[in-house]
Amino acid sequence: MTALPFDPRHYYTVAEFAALPEDTSFRYELQEGTIVVSPRPSYDHMIVSGELYRQLRPQLPGNLAVAQELDLDLQLATPRVRVPDLMVLAKFGAHRDSMIRASDVALCIEIISPGSVDLDSKIKPMEYADAGIPNFWLIDPRPPVTATIYRLIDADYEESQRAEHRFTVMEPCELSVDLDALLSD
Repeated sequence: MTALPFDPRHYYTVAEFAALPEDTSFRYELQEGTIVVSPRPSYDHMIVSGELYRQLRPQLPGNLAVAQELDLDLQLATPRVRVPDLMVLAKFGAHRDSMIRASDVALCIEIISPGSVDLDSKIKPMEYADAGIPNFWLIDPRPPVTATIYRLIDADYEESQRAEHRFTVMEPCELSVDLDALLSD
């Protein structure tokens, strides 16, 4: 058994979490000062994420970028760092040399994994809303691939559409997604 790269009994700040050595064998997130470990995403999950990135990137205006699996400081009262599957964020924010901050993010996207359904569909959206992230998409990769689109209204996410096959949104900018292409054989 290998030693953990962190002390599981320690209450971590965001800065302490960011200073930990990188370990690519697991996904680490910070939840209320405690480090939470989960396995890396599955092959299908990563295919969906990569294809979604490929579709979004050319549609973004010059001031926005799309990023995959980066640490996101939710800037909440209790230390929380999440790793959204994808984010659309300010291209020229202060994050270039530091952790992404919630205030720079326009959209978080989670792709449901079998081992983290509640985390992806309930806990993370609640935290993203608390952090003030204006848009959230939940992608379910089980055929047929579906997307549920949420907008932040009065500090809570409200579902604005549920889609199969294709959808278009106007926030954070005009984006169209072909859901059928996300997991095509």
